[in-house]
Amino acid sequence: MIATMTDPTKPPAGWYDDGRGQQRYWDGTQWTEHTAPLTPPVDQAATPPYDAATLGGPPGAGTTAYGDTTAYSGTSTGMVPAGATTTMPTAPGRPPEPGKVNVLGVVALVIAAVGFVFACIPFVQLVGLVLLPIAFVLAIVALFLPGAKWPAITGLIVSVVGAIVGAIVFAVVTIGVVGQVVDSGVIPEIEEQLEEEFSPVPTEEASDDAGGASTEALAFGDTQAWDDGVSMTVSEPEPFTPSDLAAGADQAEDVIFTLTITNDSSENVQPVVLPSLDSDGVEATRIFDVGAEGGQVGIPPTTAVLPGESITWREAWSVADADALTMEAAPSFRYEDVTWTNER
Repeated sequence: MIATMTDPTKPPAGWYDDGRGQQRYWDGTQWTEHTAPLTPPVDQAATPPYDAATLGGPPGAGTTAYGDTTAYSGTSTGMVPAGATTTMPTAPGRPPEPGKVNVLGVVALVIAAVGFVFACIPFVQLVGLVLLPIAFVLAIVALFLPGAKWPAITGLIVSVVGAIVGAIVFAVVTIGVVGQVVDSGVIPEIEEQLEEEFSPVPTEEASDDAGGASTEALAFGDTQAWDDGVSMTVSEPEPFTPSDLAAGADQAEDVIFTLTITNDSSENVQPVVLPSLDSDGVEATRIFDVGAEGGQVGIPPTTAVLPGESITWREAWSVADADALTMEAAPSFRYEDVTWTNER
């Protein structure tokens, strides 16, 4: 196909030296963004010169002569002068660029792989449980960054699969360990120790000081002993006059008791005394009085009672009827509660 140019100021579409050390594609009207490496020049004798400024390029760029009337032949690179030879690319376009490496995606993949390995190893799975979530987050972020996506996608998959495998391994190991513990008889031994530690210490018959009273209901002033040698005494109630600093004196009468714990056992006794008192079926109110005559009342002891020693403190109560009192108390949770009363 032969065509004659009618506008000598505009060269035909094709690849030209843009004066910057590379070829750039001219679409017949303006420069495009498509570039390519320089190729051997065409036959200058057969190619009319064009000024880069005429093509819209930078001033002073390379030129190619161009006459007023020149015959051109159609080729895949555009219209070129008839009889000219060229080695320009056969079609315009951007040369392929090498793929960029997604560094964050690679890091996520490596961390996921290491976490997967640790997740499969019993007793060190904690390392995997830390690494796998980190890899998962990094992989998600890497998916939105430029560069190859396959490392991020692979890291994402490995982190999820690793978490699943780690959970399975953990379950299997836990079941195995529990089975071995049950078979070894450790649990029954632990149960026996707990039962021995927390089961209440049974009471004995009242001591001689108790006047032969039974353990079912002692009179105030009697002493209750337990099998291990620990004993407790609750005195008879006495009238009590609260000070201005007292709290809890809200019923008809106020009384005070003296309580004593004696430790004749071979071990320390940690007192935890939580007595309850009622008066003719009405619950009494405990009085706390830091200004009471003779020292504060209502504060239970917290110091351990050593073997061979005893501890004494006072407790005051506000009651409805001081002649109809019933108290339940024990040295601590390890001992059975005992009842003291003045009801006949």
